[in-house]
Amino acid sequence: MPKISKWLGDTMEVVYHKFIHEVKVTGIQYLDSNLKKIRFTGDLKNIRYVPGNVVKIRVNDTAFRHYTISAFDAESGSCEILFYLHEKGPGSDWSATLKVGDTVRLLGPGGRLHYMPDQENHFLFGDETSLGWMQCMEHEIDKNNQFFFGFVELDPEHGHWANLADSSVKVVSKSMADPAAPTIAILKEWEDDFWETSDRMVFYLTGRAQSIQAFRKFLLSKGISGRRIKTEPYWADGKSGL
Repeated sequence: MPKISKWLGDTMEVVYHKFIHEVKVTGIQYLDSNLKKIRFTGDLKNIRYVPGNVVKIRVNDTAFRHYTISAFDAESGSCEILFYLHEKGPGSDWSATLKVGDTVRLLGPGGRLHYMPDQENHFLFGDETSLGWMQCMEHEIDKNNQFFFGFVELDPEHGHWANLADSSVKVVSKSMADPAAPTIAILKEWEDDFWETSDRMVFYLTGRAQSIQAFRKFLLSKGISGRRIKTEPYWADGKSGL
């Protein structure tokens, strides 16, 4: 989300106050030095949450950022978010300073990408910013005895992060110069049988906008209907956050 004026940020909080939920930070765990899991607790019983939803958080006077919930329990009033502390924007700076006892206001949840329970087969794609989303999606898919494929493109120093996030997706090295190319190269080797049955699968693409665009183009070239491709960019080259 682009930088806004403080006045507009204040106005948004007034206009959307019915969708704002005040929570407190009740738990912090560093899964790695730059991967921070935070538990928030509050009154969440009336929230309509679907795995894959994002919440919007005002991280300073002039910026909101979107984050995917990695775990949600309405009865206990708790939810969790995995924060990637990349030090490249106001969202990372804000989440790095969060401590137990801090109050946070969550706007939402919502977003255009969410778990589709009527589909038996699911394909997950993303990067470091997607790990929390992958965690909640895998949990929901497993709970419903469904099937999924998953690929996460990570920088070499983050290759162990999928395990830390309790995710069983396949880790692939990231290419900044050629977005989504490593994963596409693997899929090009897959048998025709997979593509012939892919009309019974939904493809969820998240993370870097340029990787999503490249991967979506590849899927369309394989005959996948655009209606079966769901996208949610979390960041884009040249932008400090979305």
